[in-house]
Amino acid sequence: MLVLGLNHGEFNSSAAILENGKVIAGSPEERFSRKKLTKNFPENAVKFCLSYSKKELKDCNYVAQSWNPGEYWQKFNPLISSFRSKREDYFYTIPDNLMNISERKTPKWVLMNFSDDTSLPPVYYIRHHLAHAANAFFLSPFKESAILTCDWNGEFESTTMGHGNQNDIDIIANQKLPHSLGLFYATFTSLLGYRPDSDEWKVMALSAFDVEYEEILEKIRETVVLNENGLFELDQSYYHGELNGHPKLHSQKLIDLLGGKEGRSGENPTDWHLKIAKGMQQVSEEIVMHMLNHLFKKTKSENLVVSGGFFMNSVCNGKILEKSPFKNFYVSYAPSDVGNSIGAALYVSHCIHNEKRNMGTNLSYLGPSFTDSEIIQVLKRRKIKYEQIKTPERKIAEILSNNEIVSCFHGKMEFGERALGNRSILADPRNVEIKDKINSIIKYRENFRPFAPVVLFEKSSIYFDVPKDFECKHMEKVIQVKPEYQSTLGAVTHVDGSGRVQTVKKEDNEFLHSIIIEFEKKTGLPILLNTSFNVNGEPIVLSPDDALNTFFNSGLEHLFLENFYVTK
Repeated sequence: MLVLGLNHGEFNSSAAILENGKVIAGSPEERFSRKKLTKNFPENAVKFCLSYSKKELKDCNYVAQSWNPGEYWQKFNPLISSFRSKREDYFYTIPDNLMNISERKTPKWVLMNFSDDTSLPPVYYIRHHLAHAANAFFLSPFKESAILTCDWNGEFESTTMGHGNQNDIDIIANQKLPHSLGLFYATFTSLLGYRPDSDEWKVMALSAFDVEYEEILEKIRETVVLNENGLFELDQSYYHGELNGHPKLHSQKLIDLLGGKEGRSGENPTDWHLKIAKGMQQVSEEIVMHMLNHLFKKTKSENLVVSGGFFMNSVCNGKILEKSPFKNFYVSYAPSDVGNSIGAALYVSHCIHNEKRNMGTNLSYLGPSFTDSEIIQVLKRRKIKYEQIKTPERKIAEILSNNEIVSCFHGKMEFGERALGNRSILADPRNVEIKDKINSIIKYRENFRPFAPVVLFEKSSIYFDVPKDFECKHMEKVIQVKPEYQSTLGAVTHVDGSGRVQTVKKEDNEFLHSIIIEFEKKTGLPILLNTSFNVNGEPIVLSPDDALNTFFNSGLEHLFLENFYVTK
């Protein structure tokens, strides 16, 4: 069975393809178009997926889209269904009118079939949060687990609680707009002067600073009600995100409650910014733990999977096992909307067509790769001098140990929003000045933003406050650096002593693993700084040309395109 998955029209359009229940290729469209977070149809990503699988569109058994227009049949729409303006509207208006003379019940998915004389496979339109749930559950190592999804919204839902078992996903409860955890976080992002649905990373980084924030915390708690059913409500006198025509997500009442001011774009953070960020982060975690406690009571499962844009919040993720009743926890490499192309395809494959699950290792290395001859062709076309290195891992480790920064382009591009070694910028984790240098002249971003440590899996418990079997393949959790190593690991330790860690096994990424081994031989540390190979506001690089453009348009001085070394 071949299923092509799409995330189209939502933030960060993408495509992915499944063969016999296994994800074999995929990419965000932004990597091809170079338009960050594009909502355009993922045409280039689709072409890549088909090319990788050596198939044509007509060879696919099904296409799966991660949004269900059928959800809008909840109420009859007289503007469309009584006065259609064009015959194309029949796809919506016929079911809408038929439901007036039968039961009006919205479907979890809608199937559009085509006659045999077309080259189009059947298209499934899957409810947004079911795609999130499938992404979380079917990529996880669990045969059974509780499921929680949270984002701004999908169709009308903002939160779902569910239970996964073998090939089934059962939704236990859901929350609808305007009560939304994603909207809650975005509102405070906007209040602080940042871009909602874009700059939440910055607010999360600010929440780590040590300030007296108890008064602000209590005021933010006043705006949220935790219900006995495990869900929550946002007091709508403070939150205007779902009010038509209102120019801001926050109300004047919220401004007055939290000091009578609003942040301005580009201003340096003040204590006011830090207090609100810290208080809001804590309240968001309290909402999540409230839902998880209820979900545990309902499912009695030891396993938990989560998905949706909110769970890009690695600070919250890092506290889930400590603060909830669950014993095992998984979040995929792409829990936000970009991963819903994968989720929709997984739902069609497993929940609808009962395809056998693939319980092997699920990694994010699903994108394009380039041969030596393709790389050489680019280098010669651009008249760039290069050196071919037999053992690039050793050379990279040598450069890093000399307190310099290296950009690495290797193998298949990562699918999600985090680079995990194949499209990465690497540096020595010890020198705080390196962190400032990368932020200022390479990434062009705020100096308070932290960078991630990448560590050998078998040695993570030496340096971080985790058990010996701790694994975090996708940088999905923030954890504490052990106090005795916080000063040593100054470039990857945030102001609160934490780090968004990535653990690496040889079988998962032999190239990155080898670099760390060689670096350890020279420095005694099996850890590197790892950040994505891009500059602020641009997508992660996909091709050799992208890598060279970013290299020459930033303060980078060392670039490895596979084993071809370019320097300035």
